[in-house]
Amino acid sequence: MSVGRRLLNPVGLGFASHVLAGALPFLSAGAIARLGLLPGTAALYVAGSVVVAAVIAFPRIRGHLVTETAAFARPAARAAFVAGLAGFLVAGVAYYVGLAHFAGLGDTARVAEYIFLTRLDWLVQAAFAIVWLREPWRPAGLAGAGLALTGGLLLAWAGAFGATGLLAATVYILASLAGYSCFKRLAGHRGPAGAVALTTWRHVVNTIGFIVLAATIGTRAPQGDLASGLALAAAAGVVLVVLFLLRFTALAGMPLWVLSAQAPTQALVAITVILATNGTLPSATLLGIGLVVVGEVMVTRSGRSAGP
Repeated sequence: MSVGRRLLNPVGLGFASHVLAGALPFLSAGAIARLGLLPGTAALYVAGSVVVAAVIAFPRIRGHLVTETAAFARPAARAAFVAGLAGFLVAGVAYYVGLAHFAGLGDTARVAEYIFLTRLDWLVQAAFAIVWLREPWRPAGLAGAGLALTGGLLLAWAGAFGATGLLAATVYILASLAGYSCFKRLAGHRGPAGAVALTTWRHVVNTIGFIVLAATIGTRAPQGDLASGLALAAAAGVVLVVLFLLRFTALAGMPLWVLSAQAPTQALVAITVILATNGTLPSATLLGIGLVVVGEVMVTRSGRSAGP
């Protein structure tokens, strides 16, 4: 199989989505630090919506969107569709509330720590998918999940998050579990065209949600350079749309637990970003990250040996 074909298969698409997910928080944090939580996040989603609008401007894609949306609105799929959208909206709000706190600190290492804590959602999803979809699970995988959980708790114990960050991450993990569990069921039945529709509606609902929050709750004045903040928000918005399109397309062709097992990629990307920006990591953080990475690698190896 050629490199191009490997990258375009579900496993390759899932891997690419995790690479983007590892870099996205640094772009988002930069935008939020300059524009504020709600203005920055709303700008991010509006930029992504421009990309979505450009894509669905093509008649063929728009036709697929109408067909797939009608399928998701049928009684058999409606509950999962609505619950998935609600889960992703709540997860998005919780995630960016936590990220905003660490973005304001101006420390890439702290942003990375928050990324690692929220990445525990993939371990929760892997375990849930194996039970819900009855995928095989081995003791080594369970041990790996325990190590990663210990690493996440160590990061929290080290004092990097505080009550706000820990609560935001917990809500994000639970809401993300609901979103992916529901959308996996839909993506598995509808294929790539369904993935485009799921990406579109997830992004539209989140965009509306953050615009409403920004307009009703009130915002603080921008604290940094407005132009660079908008540029970072635009870049993050584009990455976000591409990320979820890749992810939902991958889910159409592989189990959720396999996608979950690829999550260590995000850890490697985050570490690379920190080193590239001359950031430093405290020893407790390094230990916590190490436990997360080792644990998730064990989950990956166990999943491969168990088979799909």
